[in-house]
Amino acid sequence: MNFISRIHSMKTFIVTLSLAAALMISSCGKPASSHQEHADSTAAGQTADYYTCPMHPQVHMEKPGVCPICGMDLVKASNGRTMDQTSDEPMIPLNDREQILANVSTVPVGYEPIDYTIRAFGTMEIPEPNNTVISARFNGRIEKLYVNAVGATIKKGQPLFDIYSPDIIQAANDYRQVITTNSHTGGNLAAIAKSKLTLLGLTDDQISNLDAQTPVPLVFTYYSPASGTIIDKNIVEGIYVTEGTSLYNVSDISRLWNIAEVYESDAAQIRAGERATISIAGFPEKQFPAVVSLVYPVVNPQTRTVKVRLTVNAMNEPLKPNMYTETVFHRSMGRSLTVPVGAVLITGKRNLVYVKTEHENHFEAREIGLGVRFHDRYEVRWGLTKGEVVVAEGGYLIDSESQLKTGAGVEHQHETAASPKKENDMPGMKMD
Repeated sequence: MNFISRIHSMKTFIVTLSLAAALMISSCGKPASSHQEHADSTAAGQTADYYTCPMHPQVHMEKPGVCPICGMDLVKASNGRTMDQTSDEPMIPLNDREQILANVSTVPVGYEPIDYTIRAFGTMEIPEPNNTVISARFNGRIEKLYVNAVGATIKKGQPLFDIYSPDIIQAANDYRQVITTNSHTGGNLAAIAKSKLTLLGLTDDQISNLDAQTPVPLVFTYYSPASGTIIDKNIVEGIYVTEGTSLYNVSDISRLWNIAEVYESDAAQIRAGERATISIAGFPEKQFPAVVSLVYPVVNPQTRTVKVRLTVNAMNEPLKPNMYTETVFHRSMGRSLTVPVGAVLITGKRNLVYVKTEHENHFEAREIGLGVRFHDRYEVRWGLTKGEVVVAEGGYLIDSESQLKTGAGVEHQHETAASPKKENDMPGMKMD
């Protein structure tokens, strides 16, 4: 039985092989026109509509469904519309209806005056040269205070307190003894004794009165060596003080410093001597003029900001130390080419705009160099010329269309080929 089945299988194989040979001979005998018809049908199939994935444009399906890679619904596309690849950047075709649906608007490139504005926040501070510390030059006990409150305004020569000090009494007795002696060295010794009293804080009038006072008084009045406002007070009546003790902190707050924090990219645009305006929350409708006195030479490594110091006249103004402020710097930088902010696609490595080409309803991506941003526009350093028409709104949708058609965005297509442009090759650098 096994032998018979084997014979039957061999017969079946021989018959099948004969049929295959006959088919091959018949196909070879067909005219070449049949092959051309097959190629034409394939080309027709390529230009027909198909379905693809928005995230994976390499997926092509004849029928609607889901993406086999990510599971997203497929969208209908067409091979009939292809991008013009004759230029370095691909040109994206969009007819009038598609431009309306994509909300694409265009604007011609032109020259505009650049009014550059920088806004920064800061605080009001007391100028360092206006700070004075009144410290004790002696040991003793405070007998009476004449200025007994923080915030009081004092003038130079105004009495501050009475003090009992053995150091002052001893120095005064030494001076009295020297000036009453008839020694031939009395003149030099008197000058030395007077200098010691001066160093202890006595005025010339107090020292002169020692000649007529008998005996030397036990309590002396200490007069202010500076004018300003009492910012801090560390003494009360009856307290004992030692040499070097800080008694009062006095500051002149008629002029203040405004310390603004400016981003390092904006700090390069600010110069000493320029004018700015300052506003505070308590008086939002009022602007205070200020002048830049210093741009600090270091960058804060945490905030990446640079301090800018401005001098403000606070006389008869509601400005006070430690107030929060908003500073506005104004600069006029002439005229230059500009484009709307919405026209620029910032990809990370390149800044792109879509420019309308000579071909009707075609747009191409173009790399440009950006300058400063002011209001809702960018300064264009190079890459565009006056009169060219760029896409002001809808550029991202055109870029998405480019990705859908090519399988990668313009940035990915030409990322390796991009090279820095020379200044003399940059048409946008010319100022009007």
